[in-house]
Amino acid sequence: MQSPCVVKSGPEWKSVGTRFIGQYLQKLDAKHRVVVPRAFRELIGEEEVRAGLFLTRGLDKCLFLFPASQWDSVAEEIAAADLRGFNARMVQRFFFGDAVHVDPDKLGRVLLPDHLRQLAGIEDEAIFVGTSNRIELWNPDRWKALREAHEAQFEELTESLYQLRPAGER
Repeated sequence: MQSPCVVKSGPEWKSVGTRFIGQYLQKLDAKHRVVVPRAFRELIGEEEVRAGLFLTRGLDKCLFLFPASQWDSVAEEIAAADLRGFNARMVQRFFFGDAVHVDPDKLGRVLLPDHLRQLAGIEDEAIFVGTSNRIELWNPDRWKALREAHEAQFEELTESLYQLRPAGER
């Protein structure tokens, strides 16, 4: 049976790779471990999950979680930025400096390091949000506030996104 977070991808769909969708609320244990939702682990695949995942600072006060295959392409893009620019150097410092390789245990739990938990304000619970090529981890209150603040703008945001893309790529 197909996982609820699987989205078809490939050349005939004009995209290639894993696509994460959906939201899952998970509790942290006393050691600050949290279970990566089963649907996401199944989509990544057992072998790649065993190889480990990459967790780093995200945008808007969340964390980004990547399987190695997605991490490699994102990391290459960020690493390729022109080091003569201050912004490029700072993004590289924060993105890579805060990154950790996490190994899920047999139950699918990963340890959220203190520095990343504090950056995202994650305490007892985390919401895992599929955002196509990555998974975001959110403090539930921050996620709710972000959604409430921007829910009414969804159509406007979507329209502006499509206006930035050439007509043949929509």
